[in-house]
Amino acid sequence: MIDIFFIEFFVKKKYNMSLEQYFSVNRPTVSKWRNKKFPDNRLYEFSYREGTIDVHDLIKKIINSS
Repeated sequence: MIDIFFIEFFVKKKYNMSLEQYFSVNRPTVSKWRNKKFPDNRLYEFSYREGTIDVHDLIKKIINSS
């Protein structure tokens, strides 16, 4: 299962952005996500934007974008 820490890693490596920038939210919101639960609607948004939530496919996207 994908988690917020992998999503954060992916966004940083592929886009050189923070989660705050990627999702257009403020820092306290992302901190809340890390400490409580990553919202399902944001997971769906990530899946829609990237085309998958499969970790292997996402790693391939990072490698191919280098």
